[in-house]
Amino acid sequence: MVKVALLIGVGEYGNGLSSLPAAPKDVEAMREVLENIEIGGFDQVTPLINPERQAMEEAIYRLFANRKKDDLLLLFFQVMELKTIVAIFI
Repeated sequence: MVKVALLIGVGEYGNGLSSLPAAPKDVEAMREVLENIEIGGFDQVTPLINPERQAMEEAIYRLFANRKKDDLLLLFFQVMELKTIVAIFI
């Protein structure tokens, strides 16, 4: 069994959206906890800060590819919450 984590923090947004400065800090804090032998004991922890979409998709694919039944996988995703209101007019 292996313990593998992918930590994604998106704190920079375009299109006039505010940044989320806590994202990189949260990813780093989670990395420290997971890599600590006495707490998380993860074999591999991969942090990604403000990745491009393709890099993020590839990292998620690699996280889940060729895993065994007993492997423990963690996907941590720190992003801004956006609320969308949809109105339908008939």
